[in-house]
Amino acid sequence: METQKDDARAVRPPRGPVAASGLLTLLAAGVGALWSARASSYPFGSADKVTVSVTHLIEHRPAGAMLLAASACGLAATVFAARRRAGAASLRAAGLIALAETLFFGLVMADVTLMVGLAYTLALTSPLIVLTTVAVACARRQRIGYLAAGAVLALAAVGVATGFLTIGSVSRFARNVGHSFANYDLRLLWGIGMSAVAAGWGFAAFRWLRQTMLLRGGGRLPAWATPEGARRWGRVATIAAGLCPLTYGLIRLTWLTPWPIGLMGSEDNPATRMQGAGLGIAAVGGTVLTLGLIARWGERFPRWVPMAGGRPVPPRMAVIPGGVVAAAACVAAPGFVVHGLESDGMGVGMFTALLIFPFPIWGPLLAAAVFAYRLRRGPSGATGPATAAAASRRPTAEPAPRATDTLRNLAVALP
Repeated sequence: METQKDDARAVRPPRGPVAASGLLTLLAAGVGALWSARASSYPFGSADKVTVSVTHLIEHRPAGAMLLAASACGLAATVFAARRRAGAASLRAAGLIALAETLFFGLVMADVTLMVGLAYTLALTSPLIVLTTVAVACARRQRIGYLAAGAVLALAAVGVATGFLTIGSVSRFARNVGHSFANYDLRLLWGIGMSAVAAGWGFAAFRWLRQTMLLRGGGRLPAWATPEGARRWGRVATIAAGLCPLTYGLIRLTWLTPWPIGLMGSEDNPATRMQGAGLGIAAVGGTVLTLGLIARWGERFPRWVPMAGGRPVPPRMAVIPGGVVAAAACVAAPGFVVHGLESDGMGVGMFTALLIFPFPIWGPLLAAAVFAYRLRRGPSGATGPATAAAASRRPTAEPAPRATDTLRNLAVALP
């Protein structure tokens, strides 16, 4: 009986996730076969330079076998979803397999490298972003801009007077960050690549499971997915997510003072202090931007912003970077826990380490905050294929209801 109902509600699956799953399946099979056959091709294992990971505990043969098994599961998901007319049962099976693939590649094969890459990129660019924002605010005659400019000039004057801020220290800071990237070269790319594979499977899982939910629910969504529901739980998740990077940011900013926390005496030099301060600015900026998801300026640009002032903020401008950071924190979490258990919380105790690096809770909270923002900000007036199919099955005597904001919200919740 259930099969007959599913067949009656069968729709043509979207082509994008099917193509993505097929490509990812072939990629996993090729890499798995290579790792199984040639130990020298394997970037992880006991010889890995990155120990904040799960993969440094897995050698090349087990890892190759795991990827070959993942490719077999991926093939099954592709077959389920590629049916010309897929019912809810087929799409649900494909979606659950894709979800399992997401968890495997994101929580086992990926590691902290994506987060490290993002952090050091922001450490390099955050001073420039701050200076540009302050300059624009001053040019637009904003009081907050004048106050910020005064603070920046005062800090710069102190830095020059004390010999902390010099051309040599700035160039050494840039070389230090570049050297950090160069040390991990291909290893960094492997970690980011596994994160990208997890993201691809996550895209497929979301599309298939969303379509399943709409098919089985007659085009209706649960109350928590409505803009009103998302506003309630999203506010709590956003505030909690915003607080997560604050401790790390404040600790790193102490490197600009005579009392730096966590800075070893052998490494105490202006370039290293700048590196830590850049990371601190990026972390505190992350707190501000996260809270912007529930602030007025997170939905409409402030008036002083050139060209865009007063206009609505495009939802993807917040969803894409917020989603990337949330994914980076999530994939860093298992490796951080493993490394913390191996090193007694990096020598400071597990509780303190989690307070400074709260990846296990920060990632899910930030993902929830971004998702709630997308549900609230989704445009209205369009229906997806599942919604149209649900409407077409209604009795002709009853007029088809208009597509709700909620359906559209979920339909475009991921870019």
